[in-house]
Amino acid sequence: MNENNEELIFKGMRQLRYKRQDDMLKDAQRSPYYWWWAFLRLSKDYWWVCRRRGAVGDSRLKAMYRDFGNVYEVTFEEWFMTRGKRLLSEELALPAVRKLSPTNLELSRPLGRHLILEIPLNMTEKSIISQVRKQLRNHPEREVERISTAKRKLAKLIGIRQDVIESAYAVWKLHHESRDDRIVLKIGQAHGTKSLYQIGKELRLVRSCMPVSTDNQEAAAKRVNGMKVAVSRMLTRANHLIENAAIGVFPSIQPIKEEIEYSTPQLLRMLEAVASGWRPLFDHNDKLIVHERDVE
Repeated sequence: MNENNEELIFKGMRQLRYKRQDDMLKDAQRSPYYWWWAFLRLSKDYWWVCRRRGAVGDSRLKAMYRDFGNVYEVTFEEWFMTRGKRLLSEELALPAVRKLSPTNLELSRPLGRHLILEIPLNMTEKSIISQVRKQLRNHPEREVERISTAKRKLAKLIGIRQDVIESAYAVWKLHHESRDDRIVLKIGQAHGTKSLYQIGKELRLVRSCMPVSTDNQEAAAKRVNGMKVAVSRMLTRANHLIENAAIGVFPSIQPIKEEIEYSTPQLLRMLEAVASGWRPLFDHNDKLIVHERDVE
């Protein structure tokens, strides 16, 4: 259980509300929060701010280091239980339908944020629900807001499918490892020559671009080109996810709006350190199951 049997709320997780610590951690490992942590460990910029213990010029990197800490030193489980659960859980209770006392119509929020209804208790549930729904749909100020009160909020609660995030990670990892001089290659495997098509084929990234024995030369070429385009697109998405994760925006597959600020001496020191010591850190539990898809 959580301390004091406290209920924690996570808008990016399956159950939303958690009291049991084991359930919370199990769902966290399958949530966007896991992938935020995982993509941070691929970022040169976040590696550098961890090395500098927050002593960098860009305020976004500093703030991320204060909140997330050194993600290279701990497992996800350790990080989530010591930092993540407080950082990512909702700080205020979610709005809820509740019964008002006839002698005390005190609202939890300003009147403009509520619709006050009188519900006769002798009606059927079906009639009540139908009429309440009608009142809601006709209300001029009715608007659903997905607002998070967590200290660190997900950039999107809907919009980017998690399977896209997972596929982007898997493609980036395989692309990096196929070009990493420190990776021990299997006998017969050409050094550093795994093509975009080979990466996509190995991960079965696009269903319609997998080779078919009956293909002629033209059809085979179309499949190869389609797979290359899909892998290239996924690599771009992964790079944007990495860049945005480091400045506190996740998940986002768009280019960062403002480049990370480095003075010239800082940039030179970082590039020198990256060249001599940086290496992305992959979790042994990273999920590399890629969901087959058609070209998007």
